[in-house]
Amino acid sequence: MIKIEVTGLKGLQAQFKDFSERRMNAALATGLTLAAKRVSQDWQGQINDKIDKPVARTRSASMFRGASANNLVAEVKLKDRMAGLAPAAYLAPQELAGSRLVKKFERSLIASGAMPRGYITVPGKHAQRDSYGNVSRALIIAVISQLGKDFSPGYQHVISKNADKRLASQAKRGRRYIVVRPNASRVSPGIYERMGDGSLKAVFLFHKDATYSKRLSLIERAQQLGNAVAVEEIDQALKKSLIRMQQTRGGGA
Repeated sequence: MIKIEVTGLKGLQAQFKDFSERRMNAALATGLTLAAKRVSQDWQGQINDKIDKPVARTRSASMFRGASANNLVAEVKLKDRMAGLAPAAYLAPQELAGSRLVKKFERSLIASGAMPRGYITVPGKHAQRDSYGNVSRALIIAVISQLGKDFSPGYQHVISKNADKRLASQAKRGRRYIVVRPNASRVSPGIYERMGDGSLKAVFLFHKDATYSKRLSLIERAQQLGNAVAVEEIDQALKKSLIRMQQTRGGGA
């Protein structure tokens, strides 16, 4: 998160000495809010351009909070409070570089003992995917249902009776999900679906924790853009407010 605020307020007040405190603060708040909006749009443009096939929540990851006459500070941030993994969490490695944050699904597997620490999951060839190329929510729910709801309380509310019925039906036909741990066999470690004929189809594979290279420069861009944009927007807001004040006075003549 970055903050955009006013400095040199006394100098501005001297230049616009005819402004009341209320008018001055209202114009400053407008300028700061518009500056935050522009920085937020710049962030979102960079995210959309640098992240491969961004999903809906990634395409709306950036947000801003405007200033007010009583609080001359505007904020720009990545969304960090929403159901599931928030953009602020999963985009952090793209900004800071380094290891990828462990997803909720992976934390569940680690907590259950199904997957060792230091590993992450990657989709297998048999993984059902959505239109964005991500593993489908239905598959994740099915795997967690199969492997045990007790180690994944965060997903229990989305596991429906229909999902349980489908899994029971699959089990009757000899299909179920099984875990192959690292070094346990010649088969690559991961989660597999055992088909009716006994064959194994990989839905998730376990890989050593991934390291990301830096793709985003949000903070750097905000530092470059923020002050210049704030000066520009505040200047415009003050000038527009001055024009309105002059028109109001002229209209009363």
